[in-house]
Amino acid sequence: MTDFIRVAAKNSTEHAKKSSDFICSGIHDEETIQKAIYACMRENKNLYFTNGIYRIDGFTDYGDGGPRTALLFPNGHRELQVKGQNLEYGCQRRYDNGVVFYVSKEALESIPGGESADVLRSAWTDKGIQNGASLSLEKLVIILANNQHAIRCVDLRRTDRVEVKDMVLLSYGDDIAPDSAVGLSVTAKIPVEGCIGLTMTDGSNYTHSNYINVQAIGFYEGIQVGGEHVICFNCGGSMGTYGFTFGNYESNCGSNHPITLINCLDERNIHLPLFGKWCGDSDGAGGRLIGNQEVTMISFNIERVEKHTPGGKLGDCMREVIPGSWRGRIEFTAQPGWHSTNTADFKLWESDGSGSGFITRNVCHKTVCTTEERLSYYPTIGQQIFDTDLEKMLVCTDPQKRIWVDFMGNKV
Repeated sequence: MTDFIRVAAKNSTEHAKKSSDFICSGIHDEETIQKAIYACMRENKNLYFTNGIYRIDGFTDYGDGGPRTALLFPNGHRELQVKGQNLEYGCQRRYDNGVVFYVSKEALESIPGGESADVLRSAWTDKGIQNGASLSLEKLVIILANNQHAIRCVDLRRTDRVEVKDMVLLSYGDDIAPDSAVGLSVTAKIPVEGCIGLTMTDGSNYTHSNYINVQAIGFYEGIQVGGEHVICFNCGGSMGTYGFTFGNYESNCGSNHPITLINCLDERNIHLPLFGKWCGDSDGAGGRLIGNQEVTMISFNIERVEKHTPGGKLGDCMREVIPGSWRGRIEFTAQPGWHSTNTADFKLWESDGSGSGFITRNVCHKTVCTTEERLSYYPTIGQQIFDTDLEKMLVCTDPQKRIWVDFMGNKV
């Protein structure tokens, strides 16, 4: 691996240490890692971490206009690959399994009041488009000591093109003992606003933006989805306030082209996904053209189990900050409890006009059924069913009031 700068942790194997270019001490490892990043840029190489725990004990103000951060990746006008040796085999149960960046309680408490910080980000620029930053991140785990501080684990707002694969972000590590087998059976405390797992790019992406097997657990916002030409495959947000939010952070560039989620999950969160106000393209004069950005969810699964959320309560259904502004198609299943089948009777959208621009389908609903079955569950707006008792096609025009009309507009 001559094209990689190798970094070892204090508890990496002796063999790994002997073959590494940088060896961390277990205290303020972010300083050693930053030196390795600079070496990658000088020598036109990529970055490789051997298995172990890398302790983050502080954040630096790099004077570039961006948040304080533990690790800064300069804009090298090329793709920088950052790879870990291994990832935990399943749910993150142990600190010392794979490549783990552990952000200490002391580091979190050092964030100045009123500010937020990042664990890793690209160098800051005016806009995150064609700015020279391109990152490929793979097989990395970031564990926060707790979720009571405003911090982003992965901040890609000033990264132009990204590939993120096999990443776990966990917000309440100190509640899971390093040698414990209980893992994620421990429920997260209610996270503070600003505690975020991953934030995507700043509007337009140069070529593409791909996220594969990314899991964010126990955050106020697990995955802040934004940008365009975005693909998320097998990603999830769980046990936090919001698993996913869309367009809920400021973006300078266009946000107008498709976002697609395939086989993703939203499990045990207080609220269902939020669709924010940053929807649509810029107007070219410093303002925004609001609306009509597409989000498609294919095989989106939800676990909506009250007693397993932080604080043991349920909040909002899916909601748009500006109801009716987003567009797309959603096909979903929802599990209402442990040891239960997916339910047909499930309300996905808030009753405020949210979701009116989407084609939404609970896949447990039949397309042909009796009147009794059609009226037995919560429908979706625009849903079409052939009622075998009435022998006609019907369309739902108001899910909350259970209003159905035939194709002539007559209520039934």
